[in-house]
Amino acid sequence: MIKDKTFDRALTDTERQLMSGLTTPFKIQGFLDAIPYSADPFYRCPLQVLRDRVAHCFDGALFGAAALRRIGYPPLILDMIPNKRDDDHLLALFNQRGY
Repeated sequence: MIKDKTFDRALTDTERQLMSGLTTPFKIQGFLDAIPYSADPFYRCPLQVLRDRVAHCFDGALFGAAALRRIGYPPLILDMIPNKRDDDHLLALFNQRGY
């Protein structure tokens, strides 16, 4: 279920095929788990994550939210702000069967 096709219009045929295979939250997480963690000091948009095949938590959360949106979930991101001794961490959230 793709409501907004703006992201899809920017994809190549190969990228569109890869994205069409990300049909569940589990598959989206599997894609993110399979790419290297980025130590780069800059952020990547979801399209650049797809093209570079690398992401840190901010990039991964944006990619996850965009991929979840493509399959009908609202794009939700949670920023977990730590105490002074750690970095923050971002997550893309989804609700499935009330959880």
